[in-house]
Amino acid sequence: MSRSITANYIFNLLNTISGILFPLITFPYSSRILLAEGIGEVNFYQSIISYISLVVGLGIPLYAVREIARVRNDRKQLNVTTIEILSLHGITTLIGYLVVAILCFTVPKIQTDLPLFLLLSSSIFLTTIGCEWFYKGIEDFKYITVRGLIVRMIGIILLFTLVKTKNDILWYGITITLTSVGNSVFNFIRLRKYLCMCNIDRRSINPYKHLKSVGITFLLVLLSTIYLTLNPVILGFMTDDVYVGYYYGGIKLFSLVFGIVDSLTAILLPRFSNLMAEGRDEEFATISQKVYSFTVGVSLPISVGLFFVSQYAIPILGGNSFIPSIGVSQILSVLLVLVGLSNVFGMQTLYPKGKVYIMVKVTLMACITDLLVCFLTIPTFKHYGAAMGYLAAELVATTGLYIMGRKYISIRLFDKSIIHYLFAVILMGGGLFVLQSLNWNNLLMCIIMMCVGAFIYVLSLLLLKDSLILEGLAIVQNKCLKK
Repeated sequence: MSRSITANYIFNLLNTISGILFPLITFPYSSRILLAEGIGEVNFYQSIISYISLVVGLGIPLYAVREIARVRNDRKQLNVTTIEILSLHGITTLIGYLVVAILCFTVPKIQTDLPLFLLLSSSIFLTTIGCEWFYKGIEDFKYITVRGLIVRMIGIILLFTLVKTKNDILWYGITITLTSVGNSVFNFIRLRKYLCMCNIDRRSINPYKHLKSVGITFLLVLLSTIYLTLNPVILGFMTDDVYVGYYYGGIKLFSLVFGIVDSLTAILLPRFSNLMAEGRDEEFATISQKVYSFTVGVSLPISVGLFFVSQYAIPILGGNSFIPSIGVSQILSVLLVLVGLSNVFGMQTLYPKGKVYIMVKVTLMACITDLLVCFLTIPTFKHYGAAMGYLAAELVATTGLYIMGRKYISIRLFDKSIIHYLFAVILMGGGLFVLQSLNWNNLLMCIIMMCVGAFIYVLSLLLLKDSLILEGLAIVQNKCLKK
C-alpha cells in the first residue's frame, strides 16, 4: 500500500488545500449569519468536547499510526493490532459519554443550549469508529483525499441550504460535525476491505497490552492539547463569548495557512516509523535533512506573508465585526515557523525513534508556559493574551525539543540553503512593507501581496541558485517531458 513520499505529499496537499478552501467558502457566510457571538458559542462547546475526545482517544490516534505502520507488511499482525486498538478505543468512548452526561446535568453554561452541545458531542463516537489512524498507517492518502473532498462538498451544500438566520445555530452544528467527522462512516464501512479474522485466535486479542504505550502517548497529547485548545476555554470563562469569537477568527486564518506547512507531518510519521522498524537509519537521516530544509524554506515566506496579509484577509473572511482578530493572526504568524520546526524535531524524528519521554518533558514546560502567560495577559489583553500564550508555549517547545533531543536529531541547522531563505524572506518582507502604502480594496491587496511576495521570494532563490527551487524546477521539467 506504500506509495512514494512525493505521491503521498501531493495527495495530502490536495486534501489540505480542500480543507483550506472549505472554511474560506463557509466562514465568511456563517460568520455574517451567526456573528461573533454565535461563532464563539459553538467554538466554546467544541473546545470542551475536544477535551473529552482527548481523554477518550487516550493518545490512540497518534500511537496507532506508528503501530499500524510498523506491522503493515504483516497481514495477520495488522488485523490483530487493528482489532485490539479499535476495541480499546470503544471502551474509552463509553467512559467519555458518561462525562458528557455529567456535564449536561452540572454545568449551567452548557445547559443554556443543551441540544447544540449534545449534537457536537456526536463527534466523539464518529471519531472512534472512523479509524483514521489505520488509513494513515498504511499510507492510503489517495482514499483520504477523495473521501474528504466528497464530504466537504456535501457540507457546503448543507450550510448554504440550512443556515439562513442567527437562530439556525443548530443546523450550523450539524454541518460542521458532518464535515469534520462525517468521513468516519465511510472509513468504518471500508475497513472490511482490509480486516479478516480468518485463522486468528480470538483469545489472542488483548487490547489492554497497549495501555502502557498508549498512556505515555496520551500524556504527550494531553499536554500538547492544553496549549492548543485550552486558550479559548480560559478566554470564554474569563471574558465574554465575543472575545472567543475574535480569537477564533484569528486562529482560523492561521490554521488555514498552516495546513500547507504541516502537510508533510501526516505522511512522514508512518513512513519514518516503518523505516525505523526495518532498521533503515541512513535513509531516515537523509530524508530528515531534506524535510528540515523544505520546512524552513516554505514556512518562512508564508509566515511573513500572513503577517502582512492578515489586515486585509480577516475583513474578507469575517467582515468588519472581526477586525479585532487581525492582531491575533499577526501574533500567530510567527508560529508557522516554530510549529514547523517542532514537528521536524519531535513528531518526525523523536517520536518514530521512541523518544517520547523527551517530548513529554518539553511539552510539559510548554504547557506551564502557556498557562502562566494566559492567566497573566487575558484579563488585560483578552484575545490577544490567548494568542501570546500560544506563541510563548510553542517557542519553549521548539527550543526545548532541539536542545534536549539533539543527540537523536541528525540535522544540520545552518547550511547554505538556510542562509538563502533568510536573505530572500528579508527582501520579500521589505517589498510587502512598501506595498502597505497602497490604499486599494482588501481583496485586491491580498492578491497583489501574495503574488508580489511569492515573486520576490522565488526570484531571489533563483538568483542564488538555491537547491530547493532548482530541484522543484527539475521535477516539473521531468513531468513535462514525460507528457
